[in-house]
Amino acid sequence: MMRTRPLLFLLFAFLIPVLATAQGGQAGGDNSLLPEINPQDIEIRSEFKARFPGLRRQPILGFNPKPRVFQIDPNRMPFMETPEEAVADISITELGRPEPPYRTKMNTPERMNGYVRAGFGSFLTPEINGYGFYELSEQSLVSGNLNMRASDGHLDTQESGFRYLDVNGTYVTEVKEGLKLSVDVGALSDYNYLFDLSDNIQQNIGETSDKDYTGLSGQLSLQKMKNTLTGWDFTAGGSVFASSLNAGASNFSGNLDEQVLHSSFSYYWPGQKMYETFKVSGSVAGGNYNSSFFDAQSWINARASVTYERLFNFTTRVKATGGIEYISDSFSNKIYAAPEIEVKHHLNEKLSVSGTAFARPELQTMQEHHQSNRFLNMQIQLQHAYDVGASGEVNFQLFDGNRLFGGINYTHTNDYAYYTREEVLPTNDYGFYNVNYGDANIFELYFGASQQLVPEKFWADVKLYARSPNLKNGGEIPYEEKLGIKGAVSFRPLKELTINGWTEYIGSRESPETNTTLDAFLLLNAGAEYQINETFGVYAKLLNLMGQEYEIWNGYQERPLQIFGGLTIKF
Repeated sequence: MMRTRPLLFLLFAFLIPVLATAQGGQAGGDNSLLPEINPQDIEIRSEFKARFPGLRRQPILGFNPKPRVFQIDPNRMPFMETPEEAVADISITELGRPEPPYRTKMNTPERMNGYVRAGFGSFLTPEINGYGFYELSEQSLVSGNLNMRASDGHLDTQESGFRYLDVNGTYVTEVKEGLKLSVDVGALSDYNYLFDLSDNIQQNIGETSDKDYTGLSGQLSLQKMKNTLTGWDFTAGGSVFASSLNAGASNFSGNLDEQVLHSSFSYYWPGQKMYETFKVSGSVAGGNYNSSFFDAQSWINARASVTYERLFNFTTRVKATGGIEYISDSFSNKIYAAPEIEVKHHLNEKLSVSGTAFARPELQTMQEHHQSNRFLNMQIQLQHAYDVGASGEVNFQLFDGNRLFGGINYTHTNDYAYYTREEVLPTNDYGFYNVNYGDANIFELYFGASQQLVPEKFWADVKLYARSPNLKNGGEIPYEEKLGIKGAVSFRPLKELTINGWTEYIGSRESPETNTTLDAFLLLNAGAEYQINETFGVYAKLLNLMGQEYEIWNGYQERPLQIFGGLTIKF
């Protein structure tokens, strides 16, 4: 037993320092790099938090960061300064005005009060075109225009001179706010040499036939606008027309008179929905005419309609009209339905399509017939027609100032008016033209372009069309082409100089009286205008550059190459 006691004593003496060291290390746990975890945080609070009391940032010499909690110093003194003291140290110097902001000002262009274009051409052909505008007051103005062209004639074998003169004037005034009154008046005086008829027809008179027109017209209009979508329009007017044909002592000589009156009223207002409008309208027109070859005849045309228009989703515009029309002439009197619908849809910003379908009666006046064909006789009578048709068009605009378009038209017409030349028996000579009526079908396909490649510098327009004008009883409509082209181009290399050209191609046409075909023709024309100053300028133009020999109506050759020159005045 005594031997084991020293060994136990030595073991106890050795463990006491170790336990003391371990207890001292536990007391100095803040210097340990091990995490300190409280089990109660996990078991009771479901939170896990670990502390590392042994980690301490070593201070950086010379760096004494401010505390993260910002506090106001309780010993601070507020900054007290008067306005004078605040600017006491600012030096006073003379300041200049600042540059104004850049802006583009839209100026109203100066209106041209008058324009006169007068010149002279080959075959002793003077021409005058004039326009005038004068503002009487802030509420009223007057304007007028004059067009005159005459010639001594271009044919060597007969008289071929002519004169065309028409004058128009307009007076516009604002009677009161929103109510506008306008008065339009016009006059015409035309003279033409026509056919050099054979001695058999002229009964050995030996002179060229001639025809003259005179006419007057007037119209009064009232327009009341509450706003852009609500208002009404009223018009009333009339015209007189007289024509005389001098064909020597032949049976063609005679006179013709016509009087026409017309009136219309319409009222329009917005609907309950956005971009929706309604319009009701009514019109009546009537006339009478008489000739040396028949007693007085009369006609009347009365119409009432309702129109609905709406824009859908800013892409589709629909305009629908429902109407009824009564028309009476020397041959018949009927009541017709007159519906019409127009639709235009924008597929995108560049491409749009449109279509129209319609049915309506129409009647051409004596004046309209004689001005369409100056070779008509004095024996024609008026008969109304009824059109049923549809059309469609595609428009493509690649950029501003550029447009490509193409479309198709079809029209069926009952009692379509067309012209044929009379055959005089028993000599088998040909006299003047007459109006015939028959059912017709007209189909047309067209393409075109409108370009402004350089604004105010270069622009051009062209249209090509192909037609199929057929009579229902067989054959083509006389003197109507199947193919045609129209085009124009202008170029302004300088501000003062404008060069332009225009052309027209008319395909061959049937002349059934002679069992022949009138040849196609191409008219090329060119012109130039130079503005010397703000007031004066000069111009020159050439018509029928190729000197084409052509006929619009069988039996009369139109004018060859002509050269014009003249002066322009602007004020």
